[in-house]
Amino acid sequence: MGFEDRTALVTGAGSGIGRAVAVELAARGTRLALLDIHTAAMHETLGELAGNADRHVAVTADVTSAEEIGRAVAAVVETTGGIDFLCNVAGVPDDATPCHQMSLDQWHRVLSIDLTGPFLTSQAVLPSMLKRSRGAIVNVSSMAGLVASGGGVAYTAAKHGLVGLTKRLAVEYGPHGIRANAVCPGYIATPMNLPYRDMVKEAVESTPAGRWASPEEVAKLVAYLLAPEAEYVMGAAFTIDGGATAL
Repeated sequence: MGFEDRTALVTGAGSGIGRAVAVELAARGTRLALLDIHTAAMHETLGELAGNADRHVAVTADVTSAEEIGRAVAAVVETTGGIDFLCNVAGVPDDATPCHQMSLDQWHRVLSIDLTGPFLTSQAVLPSMLKRSRGAIVNVSSMAGLVASGGGVAYTAAKHGLVGLTKRLAVEYGPHGIRANAVCPGYIATPMNLPYRDMVKEAVESTPAGRWASPEEVAKLVAYLLAPEAEYVMGAAFTIDGGATAL
């Protein structure tokens, strides 16, 4: 399964890694279905995609709402005929509040977007993939999904959970021709991360790479995991963190 004549649904497509993934896949000939809660930002992404603009679609939805995600996925399937690739990118950070001081509302917000969101979107997309016995899912976790130094308590818990969700999806749906993998980025220069640049300056400089990565670097790894060359890769979590978790 290549990229041409395939449809990819990318959540969080309005900025950062989500936008970079959409641009990368469109450049490879993929039809894009963009999903984001921020309509204006998503349409900015739409303007950056290669190919005929009418070929791509954009839907506004909140990944924490099963109803909104269900309607959005149904609309994409009706328009495109089916979804071949799912990239769960939408996410938010926490503010590293210590566990004993974190409010329940903040905990629920981070978990609902960063973990429940990928679950709901995968749940809505899988029937389209099962119908044709093919598909690939890439969940964007974080190095905080592997170690405890990449975020606060809520973000770390959510991203660890997303790696676990990925592994379970691979076990359940691999026999049906559907692959699931995760990527675990480190210090990526996105609008979500850059506000923390002063806080993590020394940590970034101490990594073997010694620098921030671009969203486009992550997008190329995501594209590889969707490509035919990775058809034997299932249930894996790939770090792209400049060696941060190797220290």
